[in-house]
Amino acid sequence: MNSDGDIRVLHVDDEPEFAEVAALHLERADDGLDVVTESSARDGLARLRTTPVDCVVSDHDMAGMNGLEFLRAVREEFEALPFILFTGKGNEEIASDAISAGVTEYLQKDVGTDQYTVLANRIRRAVGETRAKSALQESERQLSTLISNLPGMVYQARNEPGWPMAFVSDGAEDLVGYSAEAIESGEVVWGSLIDDEDADRIDPQVQRSISDGEPFEVTYRVTTADGERRWLWERGRVVGHDGDVELLEGFVTDITARKEHERELKREREFTETLVDTLDDLFYVISPNGKVLRWNDTASEVLGYSDEELSTLTAYDLVPETFHDRLDAAIEQSVRTGQASFEAPLVTSDGDLIRHEFRGSLIEDGSDAPLGVAGIARDITDRKQRDRELGRYETIVEAVGDPVYALDEDGVFTFVNEAIEPMTGYTTDELVGEHIGSIMTDEDLARGNQLIRDLLADPETDSGTLEMDVVTKWGERIPSENNLALLPSDDGCFTGTAGIIRDIQERKAREERLSEFASVVSHDLRNPLNVVQGRISLARESGDVGHLDAAAGAADRMEKLIEDLLTLARQGDAVGTVERIDIATAAEEAWDSVDTVGATLELAGTATVDADPDRLRELLENLFRNAVEHGGYRQSPTYETISRRPLDQSALRELTVTVGTIPEDGDAITGFYVADDGPGIPAEDCEKVFERGFTTSTGGTGFGLAIVEDIATAHGWSVRATESDAGGARFEFTTSRADR
Repeated sequence: MNSDGDIRVLHVDDEPEFAEVAALHLERADDGLDVVTESSARDGLARLRTTPVDCVVSDHDMAGMNGLEFLRAVREEFEALPFILFTGKGNEEIASDAISAGVTEYLQKDVGTDQYTVLANRIRRAVGETRAKSALQESERQLSTLISNLPGMVYQARNEPGWPMAFVSDGAEDLVGYSAEAIESGEVVWGSLIDDEDADRIDPQVQRSISDGEPFEVTYRVTTADGERRWLWERGRVVGHDGDVELLEGFVTDITARKEHERELKREREFTETLVDTLDDLFYVISPNGKVLRWNDTASEVLGYSDEELSTLTAYDLVPETFHDRLDAAIEQSVRTGQASFEAPLVTSDGDLIRHEFRGSLIEDGSDAPLGVAGIARDITDRKQRDRELGRYETIVEAVGDPVYALDEDGVFTFVNEAIEPMTGYTTDELVGEHIGSIMTDEDLARGNQLIRDLLADPETDSGTLEMDVVTKWGERIPSENNLALLPSDDGCFTGTAGIIRDIQERKAREERLSEFASVVSHDLRNPLNVVQGRISLARESGDVGHLDAAAGAADRMEKLIEDLLTLARQGDAVGTVERIDIATAAEEAWDSVDTVGATLELAGTATVDADPDRLRELLENLFRNAVEHGGYRQSPTYETISRRPLDQSALRELTVTVGTIPEDGDAITGFYVADDGPGIPAEDCEKVFERGFTTSTGGTGFGLAIVEDIATAHGWSVRATESDAGGARFEFTTSRADR
């Protein structure tokens, strides 16, 4: 707190001009705010340790420690302090990371002064919420009220014989007739109320779930205080340990009414069994030796035999002799595994043959001896015709260049065409019968299941698109687009999905490049534009024309940024006519095109390369300009170099830039390099220097080396930044086709 306002705000932004403008506008938008500024995250932390602050506002892209790193550092020391990320470089990844790190608010910089009113409102709201922490006490009271009104009881128990309860809610008395005090004191042991048979059944279930680190759910019978038998449902989990004993918390409720309903359903199922005679398919029960024990009316109608005749027949009488071995195998498989199926023609009383599919399941009555096999026989004459049509469709599917698949209701592959192997490395045989999760990440699988649920809930839509990563046999992830549809169903039940998977790596790469470019434009142009608008606004309000000089400086920076951005946008990765070019000659021509006062060019050998002359010259010009701007000692003493080391005024000398070739095992030349004897590049920044917008110079745009990398990549070359022999910067280009 302070005398000027009831909320003190620390604004951290590595562009002091913008921070100053923002502070002025925030205090104008809300006269209750007092804004102090720092130009780095480390200085911001130092200010927090010495000055009471109610809220932190920070940019994201800052040298040394960025906004997310600053947020994490603040959370370590000032856990509850409101923190607002106010940045021009916004995307879902940064927002997600910020939320995970505990950011209070996430606000993207915009053009104009209205944004400061929004920011001021966000600051006041965040501080107000923090000062209202006492509301948590009310939440705890409400939670206590909720527990007391649950239709059951909440408990805490020890995972020991009898499940001794350390705490039970008041609902225990309504549940089992004993008071919470009696159960907590041990006067009534919870385990003693459970039916012995149920206790033996549920204890292994509970211990297995605890061992697996999963919540457990069990149902069991108890005897209440007045002798009534009730069914209870319990869900619990481990919440801690007391020595070697797990502490359990959970909820128990009465499900006696539900169990009664289940018994009623059982009676209904028994009644339903009498309706098998109405089935259109043949229903049968046969003994292990093939005797027909039961059949429905459809069997009599289709076969033409009377009930008396069927009672004297065996299954072997109803199929041709050539299929008896199949029948034997099906009966044996049903007894051994529980179910079997096979196709065979049925012989009618007139001697006609009707093709049927038999599906059978073992009937068990709890004894060791098999009681018989029950099943359905379905006329598949029409299906055989459909199978022939399906064969033609499969030929078409195999001709499709993209992977085509079908899944059952459990997500298991039932079909996949051969196009899946070039993409994933798995053959069709390796995938059919496997879950689709074998080629998907857990996150994508969850999103796919949600899409299916959405389609099932919408009667107007049966197809959708899912962007996902296909996980190959070797663990590689391929960005893909899965166009899936629900499989048709006669009864309206979900039977699975089918779809086409398309590789979208190239499209995603283009999208990422466009997103990166848009992000750079948004971030790097927004700050100087804000400075221009803010300074002009202040000049108009105050009449102080001194603000216009600062606005003009920001406009000059925008012009330089726009020139480099246009270079990237117009040329991209394009290469024009390629010629055989001498590196030394190209270097001398490029040197003459750059302001290199105070620097000297040295040539250490030469070679020829196949290159676009204009783009090679642009590459060299950017490297020379970078060397002079970041490594030359002709700059002012306050100039901040890429090395981030202060200039030693006693060691001032001219910069030397060297262009030479890179030999490999003898006389073979594999590339060329550009090096200088300036202060060099810190090892941790050698990869960052090629990122778009990365710069530590107050006057640099951060695109020069990005353009250099683009030109090298367009020629098929590789480039890396390292340290020169003199301790300066060295950029090495491997062309592979360079000659002497």
